[in-house]
Amino acid sequence: MGFPYDNGGTWTDVSGPIFMGAGGAAPGLFALIGIVICVVALAIGQKAEAGKYKKHK
Repeated sequence: MGFPYDNGGTWTDVSGPIFMGAGGAAPGLFALIGIVICVVALAIGQKAEAGKYKKHK
């Protein structure tokens, strides 16, 4: 198969998607993982801020 850019920077020999997960479940899975990480970070941050607010009050 080889590297698709062996011919000096033209796209003539590239066929199909460069991202190997395109057309499958990988993009959705990666998006779901990212969403979960963001929600967890927001929940941890909210808990920490609420605790600091209660101490300050």
